[in-house]
Amino acid sequence: MNQITRIFILFIFCLSSVYAQSDNFVFSSINVLQGLSDNQVRYILQLPDGRMVFKTSGNINIYDGARFKYIHQTSQDIYSLNVYDGFYRIYQGKEDLLWIKDHHKLMCVDLRTEKYVSNLNTYFKKRGFKNAIEDLFMDSSLNLWFFTEGKLYREDYSTIIDLSNNHGSLQDVSSCNNKLYLFYNTGEVICYDLKTKNRLYSIAAYQAKEQEIYRNTSLVVKGNNGFYQLRNGSKGGFFFFDVHKKSWKKILETNYSLNTLFVNSDDKAYISCTKGFWIINCKNGEKRYLPTLKKVGGSILNTEISTLFYDKQGGLWLGTLNQGLLYNHPSRYKFTYIGRSYFSEPHIKDVIVQAFAEDKNGNIYVKSQSAIYLYSDALKSDKLTVIPSKSVPREVMGKLNKTNNKTISITDIRGWIWTGTQDGLKLFEPKKRKKRIFYTQDGLSNNFVHAILEDRNKNIWITSSYGITKLQVDAVTEKIHFTNFTSDEGTLEGEYSDGAAFEAADGTLYFGGINGFSILKSNNMISEKLPFKAVFTNLFLRGVKVESGKKYDDRLIMPQSAAYTKNIEFSYDQNFLTFEFSAINYKNPSQTYFRYQLEGIDNDWRETTVGQNENSNTILKISYTNLPHGKYKLKVMTSNDNQKWNGSISELQITIHAPWWKTPIAYIAFFILFIVLVGSAIYTYTFYSRKKLERNHREEILLIRIKNLIEQRDFLQSEKESYLTQNSIHQTSSVNTINENHADNAFLTKALEMVEKNLDVSDYSVEQLSRDLCMDRTGLYRKLIALLDKSPSLFIRNIRLQKAAALLLEGELSITEITEKVGFNSSSYFSKCFQEMYGCRPSEYAEKTKKST
Repeated sequence: MNQITRIFILFIFCLSSVYAQSDNFVFSSINVLQGLSDNQVRYILQLPDGRMVFKTSGNINIYDGARFKYIHQTSQDIYSLNVYDGFYRIYQGKEDLLWIKDHHKLMCVDLRTEKYVSNLNTYFKKRGFKNAIEDLFMDSSLNLWFFTEGKLYREDYSTIIDLSNNHGSLQDVSSCNNKLYLFYNTGEVICYDLKTKNRLYSIAAYQAKEQEIYRNTSLVVKGNNGFYQLRNGSKGGFFFFDVHKKSWKKILETNYSLNTLFVNSDDKAYISCTKGFWIINCKNGEKRYLPTLKKVGGSILNTEISTLFYDKQGGLWLGTLNQGLLYNHPSRYKFTYIGRSYFSEPHIKDVIVQAFAEDKNGNIYVKSQSAIYLYSDALKSDKLTVIPSKSVPREVMGKLNKTNNKTISITDIRGWIWTGTQDGLKLFEPKKRKKRIFYTQDGLSNNFVHAILEDRNKNIWITSSYGITKLQVDAVTEKIHFTNFTSDEGTLEGEYSDGAAFEAADGTLYFGGINGFSILKSNNMISEKLPFKAVFTNLFLRGVKVESGKKYDDRLIMPQSAAYTKNIEFSYDQNFLTFEFSAINYKNPSQTYFRYQLEGIDNDWRETTVGQNENSNTILKISYTNLPHGKYKLKVMTSNDNQKWNGSISELQITIHAPWWKTPIAYIAFFILFIVLVGSAIYTYTFYSRKKLERNHREEILLIRIKNLIEQRDFLQSEKESYLTQNSIHQTSSVNTINENHADNAFLTKALEMVEKNLDVSDYSVEQLSRDLCMDRTGLYRKLIALLDKSPSLFIRNIRLQKAAALLLEGELSITEITEKVGFNSSSYFSKCFQEMYGCRPSEYAEKTKKST
């Protein structure tokens, strides 16, 4: 390098130091374009599950890192606070309630239903407050205190403190070591013993003549050894009260209002104000003031910071008066983004960074389509200055021209050949003769590949039309792991250039693109596990979003909001389900990985790849269709490194009820019904079998009796004279018996003769038989039932069938002729009646009778 070049570079370094900033805060914007309800942010806090709450002028916004959920209010949700004349304060109580104070107004949000508690007047009366609540506070132990009628009530009524003798207006309450500290607009702090409820002492932060300066508003935050307090009036003041020394200390005084205070565990205070914010190390007194804010890309923002908050992930949130939210995390921007504003080429619409090169002194040269720039870590200016071509060392110029060949193919240390295309990344493994191609669904940030680079750690870096992808190959399994980096981590917001990827001697990586380039230092790749487990945010039933407190198919599925739901029950036909979870990853959203398992369906964990998640990398959607009834457990894990799964597991118990016909009670009922049916069938079969046997038996008896009648008629005739010769007593008795039997036999004989006489008359009926026997039909019926246990019609039919059986045995007539001869009108009816009486068809009777004899 010649002397002129060295002087020129030294001049640039000196010039840049004039513009150097003392802070490296770079903020990302989150505003109405990303879903914030409006850009006037008033208050910020974080829920225990990691979600953020932003109170804007128009709404309550709940943010899960990807989406905003709004909680709307009506005039019925506002309760009048007569005493409170400050600005927005939000307290999160123990009952999952958010208490929101504004100037003379109080609202309450139930986080479990994500709705405002309407009619707070009724709510307070139910809790035993007969008089109106004048103000509300929360101490350091998250106990609510209600102020009314000169008394301070703890929410559980365990402590009541009379404040009627105190002077001034109560503005804040806090607690420490079983003592309650009350902060008044006079600048006094009054300490009470919570056990005895006695007043212990009172100490003012400033003299009485300064009371008018700081009397308007107050904000108290508990520190390690006391309380920090912001006070406002005609001036702004930041004070500290040491509870051990019982003394006040003024830390900061300004001529403008100080809006919001946050103090971390190291007693570092962050104070928002009308322009920018303060950072004060309360241990050593070091103060830094940032009146302007730098955004990603290099633009400067000058606005009022209405509120600020440090989340549990280490990120700083700034709420502005009209610019929405700003977010910064010290390790979020792994990449340094050198954007369009750094390039002094106003006459060119787009600056295209084409190549990088390094000289012997470690200086980096950046080539665009029209100029060459110098970059070094010592260069902290907001501008890159063009270096004339003649001042660029010859070897550097050669490298710049050589590396500008737009090569999008490399062979890595394994011998694998990687080739970038406009639609995917190709891989060829020569030893296995194996070809593969990767797309966004496999893990790429974008399918259009612009450059490929292998670093000294054997990682493959891919630049694309959107973001950068790092590929890591497992040395044992050769499984490829993808990690994506987008503008959330400091990469370009636009497209990268072909072949513009470079690794410096110290391991720093440079990636060039449209209107800038990205820089990654090797020590910026350390990842930390996510502090929160995945939060259940939404449920979809058959594609329809399920709202809490609403019935679907006459079933209340989620009585509470999704984040507070741990058990869900569905009916048997509500089994087309989609579950949505958020990773709560504000720091590095693109480095978010999920895995999940539905116990009872999935045999093992299912892992998702970055790019597969819809709309945002921090949102996971899990869908299951036609789930059978049963009990399941859905488990979800998150990580910012898909090779490490060391976080907590979110669990959701799911029950899909069986249809009524598959419930245990139904099975028992079906079993009982089966037993009843089987028993009924057996009983019916037994009953009719017995009846059939009885009928056959009666018919057999009838035949025997008819034969006996005929034999008895002959017998009586032959024995008649012998009966007449017996002694008179014996003769009288026998005659009576014989006469009785003879009368019955004579009746049956005559009835038999009448039927046989009219056997071929098909319409010979019971009426005709009764007339032939000189009897009425009822008498005939009773007589035959008494003698034969058969009705007259059955008596006639059986005689016809007996005659038919005799004719069948003779075998001289056909069945049709026999049918007509015995008085049946139909052969089918004759066959049916014959089979009922003899158990076989007429055609089978003769052969069956011969076999039986």
